Amino acid sequence: MIRLAAGLLALSGSAAAACPMSLAIYTEPQSGFELRFRVAQPWEQIGMVDHAMELALTDGRVLWGLVAQNMGVSRQEGTLYAGCPRHSQDGPVPNEVLDACQAWQGVVYALKDGRIAPVPYAGEEAPPSLVLADLGRQLRYSVMEGPEVEIWDQLDLTACAE
Repeated sequence: MIRLAAGLLALSGSAAAACPMSLAIYTEPQSGFELRFRVAQPWEQIGMVDHAMELALTDGRVLWGLVAQNMGVSRQEGTLYAGCPRHSQDGPVPNEVLDACQAWQGVVYALKDGRIAPVPYAGEEAPPSLVLADLGRQLRYSVMEGPEVEIWDQLDLTACAE
């Protein structure tokens, strides 16, 4: 809780405006999970990938994932994987392997000035909040051991990586 409060204080004023999407760290306020964004490596840019991300769970596990465009006419989609190898310079992980360890897939929205917007590109300003559609329910059934942790779909910008 102290870490979250410190992050919120650090982001007050111009610090939040100065954080690019590629360095943004979001926190889910009920569970404390952190979603960290970074620029995708060339070997991760399969299809129309905009961002690489990691979701750090409070038990120490880290899920990895990507946010991608969907043919330029639809909403950006995110996917998180648990216990799955990552794409590497040696090549992408086959889809059948990824399908077996998919923990969440859904639309990702930015929230700015109370309005839904697309997730910004890597160098653009990170929005104050993100909504990852159906994140809580899917994680509860894919990686959590029970409903004891309430997980919501909205995450707030709490820090900017250095």
